[in-house]
Amino acid sequence: MTNDSLKKYSFTDLLKQGRIRIPKIQRDYAQGRQLPKVDEIRKVFVHTLLLVVKGKHAATELDFVYGSNQKNAFEPLDGQQRLTTLFLLHWMFGTQFDKEHPLFTYETRNTSAEFCEELVRREALHFVHEALDNKKNNELAKNQEDKKPEKPASIIRSKDWFKWEWQYDPTILSMLVMIDAIFEEMGNEWGMDLSICRNNLENITFHLLNLGDFGLSNELFIKMNARGKQLSDFDKLKSTLEEELQIQQKENDVQGQALASAKDEEMWRALMDGAWIDLFWHKYARKTILNSEETASSEVQRSTRLKVAKNAELQFKKLLLRLIALQLFENKYSDEKLALAAYELEESKIDNLLFVYTNSLNDVRSNEQRIIDSTTLPTLNFKQLMEDMNLLIYKDANHIYQEISSLLPKISHIAADNRALFDSFLERKVSNDVELTFYAMLLFLRAFPAKKEKKLETDLLAWYFEENTQMCWLKNLEDWVRATRNILSNDNNNQRIDKIQIAKNATHALVQLRDDLVSYVNEKGLNIVTDQTVVKQFLKSSNKTYTGLDNRSLEEEREKAKLILDNSTEWATAFDIAEQHPYLWGQIRCLLKWSDNKLDLFKQYSDRLLKLLDYMANQKDILNFYVAMLVFKPYYWKDSERLFVYDKDRDNSFKRYLRDEHTNYGADIKALIEIWMKEYATLEVAEFLKSFIADREPNVESWIQCVLTYPSILNESGYKRIYSKNGHVILAQKKTDDSHCFDIMLMYLRNYCKQKGIGESKYQFYDSKSDIGHAFEFTDNVNKYLVTWEKEGDGTYSIKKNENSLNEYSAKDMLQFMKKIIDETGL
Repeated sequence: MTNDSLKKYSFTDLLKQGRIRIPKIQRDYAQGRQLPKVDEIRKVFVHTLLLVVKGKHAATELDFVYGSNQKNAFEPLDGQQRLTTLFLLHWMFGTQFDKEHPLFTYETRNTSAEFCEELVRREALHFVHEALDNKKNNELAKNQEDKKPEKPASIIRSKDWFKWEWQYDPTILSMLVMIDAIFEEMGNEWGMDLSICRNNLENITFHLLNLGDFGLSNELFIKMNARGKQLSDFDKLKSTLEEELQIQQKENDVQGQALASAKDEEMWRALMDGAWIDLFWHKYARKTILNSEETASSEVQRSTRLKVAKNAELQFKKLLLRLIALQLFENKYSDEKLALAAYELEESKIDNLLFVYTNSLNDVRSNEQRIIDSTTLPTLNFKQLMEDMNLLIYKDANHIYQEISSLLPKISHIAADNRALFDSFLERKVSNDVELTFYAMLLFLRAFPAKKEKKLETDLLAWYFEENTQMCWLKNLEDWVRATRNILSNDNNNQRIDKIQIAKNATHALVQLRDDLVSYVNEKGLNIVTDQTVVKQFLKSSNKTYTGLDNRSLEEEREKAKLILDNSTEWATAFDIAEQHPYLWGQIRCLLKWSDNKLDLFKQYSDRLLKLLDYMANQKDILNFYVAMLVFKPYYWKDSERLFVYDKDRDNSFKRYLRDEHTNYGADIKALIEIWMKEYATLEVAEFLKSFIADREPNVESWIQCVLTYPSILNESGYKRIYSKNGHVILAQKKTDDSHCFDIMLMYLRNYCKQKGIGESKYQFYDSKSDIGHAFEFTDNVNKYLVTWEKEGDGTYSIKKNENSLNEYSAKDMLQFMKKIIDETGL
């Protein structure tokens, strides 16, 4: 093997040796396919190439191109996709090709070869300038039909030399997409000196491996390449990050220190291919593979191994990218674009992060001095990234890598399920409250890392964590994670952390909170490893507020810490029981208020509230609760014009009702529970509500009697909104009384007809949006009755019989009259 055989080539260097012909055995040009995954690859590839073309990057290498000379032309066996893109790139910037004897052609299809020949006969810049002119003219055009194509591909398609059958050639279609991609990536820079761009094209190089020079046959290479194995997304991420590490070794900060070192790169590679991948392999693949080997066929085993291996790589990839996102998001110098990319953690969007990151450094990296001021321009801190990854993992007694949050009890999880915080952070979609709780845990680990020991000489670092000897440290970590979870949880706050600025404020506030904890520990001489109450002491001691956090939730955490430390550990047990209810899950301020710091009273209220919540979880049973509350407090809904629902919607949730100071922390619920404890103490919740309703039914108002008889009426208000106007109680279908609203009394008549088996042709119910407003029409065997609500009648109804008005009726009298008519008809 000679050095000449492996020297760098540019596209024009290869053309100087003769023609390039894509052989029949090759697949179609694919870099222009319009698929989400291909779109992202194309975007990054074109962006990288044009950085060199514009002179912002000195050079780029495209790996190896394999092939051999056949029939007076070089035929690539690997690299045809890159060569085709380079051909289009050279054509777009005005490189002159031989118009009579095309130097680049396709043998896969005649149509592809014809298209390439036609392209080189024409100046690409004509299409570029026509597209740019069209864009300007279209901005002035008044009519849609006057607008013309704004992209070169559409203009090319419109030319008379573009053959009809070409539109069905996948290679041609992909080429057109790539032409537009190059055009769009150049953006407003088509006005620059393109001769400079053409010269810079020579800085895009590859290594050429001519198989004939090594005595290798095409057949051998085809067999080697027949596996069709492509780099996975994870492999590409590894390569990108390693390249960034290598770039940083050539860059200095303002003090003249290199941003990264060869030692950093060595450590990075060792960890990537060692402890870190082992963690994901054991966590996401090992058990499944072992089980399949015991029960499945070899074919199923192969399929299973491939599936779980891909999942392990995907989870590893997400963790790396999300840790990078946290690092960039916490950096106050990240510009708007970079902060937004770091904010988008969804699995389908986070791949864009590194693209935006490298793009943010284009200008400074085009400077030959390569000095980066990290105080104004964020760069990836690989030392911090390695530290964060290592803080999250440890080896157990079986020499298996685990993640640290798996040691925390279920009560500290994000939700009432078996997913540890680490698992929740790696879901396909991760909400801001989950991300920030994970970040809070990471902040704690940075300040107070777990004590790990190196037991084996083969260990690169200290990995073993003795859970039994680190119980105090674990308890403090649990208290920190649980408290920050409660403070950050979207379900616990009126204002969710659902916007980038809110998340940014919360991020900075968490850093302040962690720093205050560190200061407190240092000032008091406390030891998190030997004293399990350190975090609680810190919470108890402080009354500071933080912009970006829900300080009311923080105050609740302080109150709980104070009760546990000052009184009895029984409080901790009582809090655990209440807090781990799936609906409350960390927020119990109503119980704290109701009990007035009395433990026995707290337990009593807690026991009844949890039973009530369990009962309400069934949507059918919750109707009985609504009826009981309406019987007990007919207008308890009036302050908010709603019945609070059993979900975690921030605006209309029962949970909000129990925490909202404006509704006095669910005072009416407290009063109902107190009646249960005093007058019906021996009854379970269902029997209590049933007995309570029965005892008070005779005295309820007419509209409540209607709901009591047909509780399902309430389900017709999706948000349980109730409004009262002039003595008229109505249900709103949606959130305002401007939506379709329903008269409860008239809905009762409709349901009464259904119960009696009256045919639907005999009655009609009208809501507020009908032409006649709230009304009910009923036809017996002879007469037609129309019941309407008198808007000015202070809650009265009028009835017409065959267009003749009868007297106005109170709600109760109207019901009696119409029920009598319906009963007689039913007979």
